[in-house]
Amino acid sequence: MRWLGLQTLYVLVVSLVLAIIASGIDGFASGRVDNGLLQGARYTLLSQSIVYCFGVISITSISLMLVEVAFRKSINYLQYALIAMALTLFYLLLLALSEKLPFGLSYAIVCLMTIGLISWFIKGITENTKAVALAAGILAVEYALMFILIMLGSMALLVGSLSLFVLIALAMYFTLKLKVENNELVIK
Repeated sequence: MRWLGLQTLYVLVVSLVLAIIASGIDGFASGRVDNGLLQGARYTLLSQSIVYCFGVISITSISLMLVEVAFRKSINYLQYALIAMALTLFYLLLLALSEKLPFGLSYAIVCLMTIGLISWFIKGITENTKAVALAAGILAVEYALMFILIMLGSMALLVGSLSLFVLIALAMYFTLKLKVENNELVIK
């Protein structure tokens, strides 16, 4: 049980640090607009996506903790950090591609790159196709929801808040199945 508390704290700290780094990418993007390298409308969309960085990293990492428990495969701190860095690199890649391609196309390409990289990494760690499918599915839903929220404008707060409520409800439901047996966390 102590492992779960330490892991959660680590995930939240790494998510916070990388969200701060992502806000630096936002500042860098602003400079690219000033230099005429990025269109203002694309910058606005990019900036709105960066708002969700902390949530994407923390939700993905906490989901991976459940993958660890469900599939009995350990993910170490370095691997969590690398996955979180890949999730943060998403925003820099999105900026770079958005300078050359329409935002929607850039977003789709970077999503596929990020989901593919993390799925490949999870496959190497767990050697379990179901774990890979679960992780890829979670990422796909997160990125799809983030894109929808970016495009919704004034409705984003309502839809985002309701989405978080549903996510918390799902997390509560699935963690009801967590039990401690022989000092080990299992899903029953």
